[in-house]
Parts: sequence; structure tokens; C-alpha cells
Amino acid sequence: AFNDMASGLRVRQELIDEQRIENERLLLTLMPAAVAKRYRDGEETIAEDHQDVSVVYAELVGFDDHARSLTSEQELAQLNMLVRGFDEAAERAGVENVRALRGGYLASSGLIVPRVDNVRRAVDFAREMSGVITRFNSQNGSSLALRAGVDSGTVTSGLVGRASLAYDL
Repeated sequence: AFNDMASGLRVRQELIDEQRIENERLLLTLMPAAVAKRYRDGEETIAEDHQDVSVVYAELVGFDDHARSLTSEQELAQLNMLVRGFDEAAERAGVENVRALRGGYLASSGLIVPRVDNVRRAVDFAREMSGVITRFNSQNGSSLALRAGVDSGTVTSGLVGRASLAYDL
């Protein structure tokens, strides 16, 4: 009986450890590691100011109209195709993805990794996003557009919300 109990405890501990690792992985997809550590340590208000950062916000134009003729699965697959294209473009440009939304994409350059060329990287990224849209349109017979803006300077980042936690700029 003792051996069975010890074995059961060991299995439970392994499951808890696996869940802890998965929770950490998910947390790091939502926010930078330094912010995640502060959040785990119990800080309630986490805000940081950053100098010399460029922020890109891009909005998909026309996706709702395009999606009306699609099934739910097709809509999500095509949205994923776009977001993955944006993620790849961000990686190539050395830009950090902050958050992807159904109709938009928020990214920064110089926030996590300081860069002297953050403005150029942000503009290059916005141009690459436009290329992702062009390729998507040609592959899917759609006419989506991209409205993007770049702003540079001092940025405040932090966690917003409680029930639905979001890292925002």
C-alpha cells in the first residue's frame, strides 16, 4: 500500500511539474520574461518606460467582408495564415510581436532588445506586412488592405486587466 501511495504521489508530482512548465511557456507567449517574473512574484501594477522604441500598429482592412463567405474553419485558417506571415516578417525584420488581434497586429522594435536602427526596422516590417497581404490576396482572390502606422519615442509597457490579462504598450 505504501509503495502504491508513493507511486501515485510521484505520478501526481510529475503531472504538476508538466503543468507548471506548460503554464510558464504560455505566460512567455503573452509577455516578456522580465514582466512574467514580476507577475509571478505577485506585483499587481507592472509598468515600465522605455526610451527610443518604435511601435507598429497595423489593421487589416476588408477581412470581415472577405470572411462572410467562409466557414468558421476557413476563416480561422486564413486569419492564421496572415498572422503567421506577419510573425515571420517580424522575425526577419528583428521586430518583437507584442500582440496579434483578429483585426490588427501590434509590434515593437527596440523594446525588448535595444536597437539603434529601430525606426528602419519598424518601417521595413510594415512594408513586409504589406507584402504578406499582397501574397494573400493573390492566393485567395481577395482584396484585403493594410492600414499601418509607426510611432517612435518613449513607450510605456505593462500589464492591463485582471480577468483577461494583456501585455500592452
